[in-house]
Amino acid sequence: MKKIILIITILFLFGCSPKNKEVVLITNINVKKDTIEYYEKVNLYDLIEIENGTIIDENYSINTKELGEQEIIIKYKDSNKDISTYKFNISVNDTTPPLIFASKKYSVEKNDKKFNLIDKVVCGDNYDREIKCEIEGTYDINKLGEYPVKITSTDTHGNTTSKDSIVVVKDKIKNSDPTYYYLKDFIEKYKTNDTTIGIDVSTWQGTIDWNKVKSSGVDAAMIRIGYGSKNKSTMDKKFKENIKNAKNAGIKVGIYYYSYANDINEAINQAKWIMSVLNGEKLDLPIAFDWEDWSDFMSYKINFNDLNDIANSFMEEIEKNGYKAINYGSARYMEQVWDTPKYPTWLAYYTDNNDFEEEYIMWQVASDGIVPGINGYVDLDIIKNTIFE
Repeated sequence: MKKIILIITILFLFGCSPKNKEVVLITNINVKKDTIEYYEKVNLYDLIEIENGTIIDENYSINTKELGEQEIIIKYKDSNKDISTYKFNISVNDTTPPLIFASKKYSVEKNDKKFNLIDKVVCGDNYDREIKCEIEGTYDINKLGEYPVKITSTDTHGNTTSKDSIVVVKDKIKNSDPTYYYLKDFIEKYKTNDTTIGIDVSTWQGTIDWNKVKSSGVDAAMIRIGYGSKNKSTMDKKFKENIKNAKNAGIKVGIYYYSYANDINEAINQAKWIMSVLNGEKLDLPIAFDWEDWSDFMSYKINFNDLNDIANSFMEEIEKNGYKAINYGSARYMEQVWDTPKYPTWLAYYTDNNDFEEEYIMWQVASDGIVPGINGYVDLDIIKNTIFE
């Protein structure tokens, strides 16, 4: 770290005793951090300390989106309110290893020629837009047994991540028994004075009897407005029917959009399409950005920072138009990938023991809910009442 001490000249009053000399003030500038991670959010006060002086441009833009050395030039006022400049260098580096999303165990039926382990794994990076997942070890789907393998991913800067897994080849894989979460039990377990019970629906739920849904204890619903990719948005076939009938039944509504966007412009256009469809219609809940195409993530040729820029751009456009925005995602991706601190979280986490440590305002608890008025399964949500404030 570099340190500079700028000493203000000591002035003595002519003919005065030492007791009457002016107080000496020293302006100290200390560079406390000169190595920055790629895409790290930093400001000047993260990098330097200044004593007996003030930085003039506290919002100085520090570019961490380009690797390499940078010269930072700041202006400051010293203790005499004189304006001076100070220069120092920072280095933007990528030391973050890739992420691997893979299960500890994969079960496959013997002779299943469609099985390919690499298709089950997701690798991604904060910098590289194309990164490989490589499998160390072999497995034989024609022979029963357990095959240990190692999944490895290395980025262009030499950062490496590895995960161990096992491929289990079986004669027959039994289908697990279906599970159900009855609304009555859900309400009994989770309803409090501080929460609202909600559902989220799309065309997959078919025709919904919203009056029956309301009378059963559901007070809020997130309704899919549509989905889109390649700059084309398609409205959910049941959207207009659902939002109209849900409102008529006295249910508070919000919407979500299932996005396949792979760049900022596409995300902004999707948000603008939503505005055109809503045409000013009032909502009680936010508009959710729902991007979850993780199985195909590697084909998008984007990095995790790109994805966060996409999400933030979508939600910024939503809020520019007077609506509230929220980001939807599962617990492990919220913890490891998503970085959207300006917007609240709609957490998807199918567990009765929620150990998620970050803040969230909506929690999708189950996808196998049984609700009167809906044929088949529906997602069940707990909504914190502060969302309505």
